Amino acid sequence: MSNTLAPVAAVQSTEASTNPAAQGVVSHDTPTGETLAQGHKAMHANIEQLVLEREVWQENAFRTSNEQLYGLLQRCYGLYKAMCEDCAEAKALREGLRSYINLKGHVFSAQTHTLTRIVKCVFGSDRRRISAYSIVLRSALARGVGIMDVAQFIRDAGGVEEVRLAKAPNAMSAKQKAQVTSSVLAYKNMGVFSSAALSGLFTDVAKTGTQTVLVGVWQADGSVVVQAVVESETALNAALASHHSKVRETAKQQAAQAQESSSADSKDAAIQAATATAVITEAVSA
Repeated sequence: MSNTLAPVAAVQSTEASTNPAAQGVVSHDTPTGETLAQGHKAMHANIEQLVLEREVWQENAFRTSNEQLYGLLQRCYGLYKAMCEDCAEAKALREGLRSYINLKGHVFSAQTHTLTRIVKCVFGSDRRRISAYSIVLRSALARGVGIMDVAQFIRDAGGVEEVRLAKAPNAMSAKQKAQVTSSVLAYKNMGVFSSAALSGLFTDVAKTGTQTVLVGVWQADGSVVVQAVVESETALNAALASHHSKVRETAKQQAAQAQESSSADSKDAAIQAATATAVITEAVSA
């Protein structure tokens, strides 16, 4: 498949013969109808060519990349299963893994699953990647998936991320976080901003009641100057998911502070009680 966008070259050669600027003469004339038509045709052809190449990539390179990943995970799984045998060869493999881990300087706790150790040795030190791939393989192991069926197991589940989320029932995708946050914010109002410029962007009554993203700049008095409206579902979901994560983090911090405060109060009460008991005991003894 050629990466050359031929229509551009065609337009350039045409302009070289018709466009004065292409012949070294500076021209300030506006494009003619013919030039515009040629430009439109070239742009359309280029975009269509890129669309075709994107489809080829999506159907081949992108899918092939996932298939290669599934193949690697399957081989990691097969290596683990080979170590589970009760024979001299399996024992040698187990010793070999320990030797490789020591050689590379990897550090694991005693509770770290062997599949996780293999995944880290193969895929490096990216903690999120290791966690996700380890969950996939341990899920396959828990379900008794055969070595040659691992790749199909991942495909049937919808991919690595879907397996990870299924294994962690409390985990949510960015889209799920956005949906939850959206429903919560439906009852929250921090104020109303309106302007002629903003109203000019409201060109469809169907937008009523829908959410959008405003890009603004904080001012010294705490106000915000709105600079742009971003009407993108992707941007909106990302913003809502980010807000969801921030709210959860704040809630965790508040819960931890409350627990510390409760523990401190309990400790003070215990000290006060012990002190009172000691005073009473001393008084009685006297």
